[in-house]
Amino acid sequence: MEKAVLRKLTTLCVVCGLVCLVLLGVAGFRDTNREWKYYQEDYREKLMGKLGRDKNPAMYQRVAEMKPELKQVVVTEWQTVDRCVTCHISIEDPLFAQAGQPLKTHPYPELLKQHPVERFGCTICHGGQGLATTYYGSSHEPIHNWPVTLVTKGLMQSRCGYCHKDFEAIKADKLIAGRALYQELHCAGCHQINGQGGAVGPDLSSFADKDPSNFSLENLKGSRSKQNWVIEHFQDPQRVSPGSPMRGYAMSDKQVEALASYVLSLNQREFTRKYTPKLRAGYLPPRVDTVLPEPELGTTSKVEADGNRDLRL
Repeated sequence: MEKAVLRKLTTLCVVCGLVCLVLLGVAGFRDTNREWKYYQEDYREKLMGKLGRDKNPAMYQRVAEMKPELKQVVVTEWQTVDRCVTCHISIEDPLFAQAGQPLKTHPYPELLKQHPVERFGCTICHGGQGLATTYYGSSHEPIHNWPVTLVTKGLMQSRCGYCHKDFEAIKADKLIAGRALYQELHCAGCHQINGQGGAVGPDLSSFADKDPSNFSLENLKGSRSKQNWVIEHFQDPQRVSPGSPMRGYAMSDKQVEALASYVLSLNQREFTRKYTPKLRAGYLPPRVDTVLPEPELGTTSKVEADGNRDLRL
């Protein structure tokens, strides 16, 4: 009896040992085959092809000796660690202006000069999960309950408003148009921003900082993200939030995008002087609780009546 039990225990130990070896091998294989390593290897090979051994032998040799490594930017100002440059390794390399993602050079090099990656990181402007090193993990596609998924191109200016409050100074046309729409549609009659407006609806002063868990996403037609919630809520507030007293307005897609960009820019963050943009002399924040006379706001609003006007978007 004891020998039979001993044989079973021995067999179990051997099986467990084999399983551990297999798991160890799988872990080693996965670590060797990280997707970011392929991107860096692709960058190295393409860069060597662009440089040429004869044109710049010293630089060519340095590139040839490059080894895959994790790259990250730590920004203590907003307590983030961004590893985006691990995959987007050539973000500042003009030789890759025509390359495909993730090796494509930043499309606005002048903007990048004013916001260098080593100082600002990436997620303060683009959103996403900076610690991740995979396409999905970095939130290129919405991750359930991740606070800030990667910001879509149409809403990118909302991130400018995180730091820049003088929209005219940076020529943020969508933010300017969105703020104007907020006034035209008499949004301040129900909502407050920095103490200006009514108290019927939620205070929007720190709307950008709200966690997505505060929003009901089950009635959305598109992706379940906070960004999309704002878009669809403006398009049809009764569908997205049944029973909501919010009135629907017949706005164009561009107008919805502009208003969403403005609302998604509202936050209460305070930055140190190093990261606080300079304001124009005599700049005063415009009031957002100034409204049009009620007779000028019909069923579809003055915005819809002027639907063909150019919002410069």
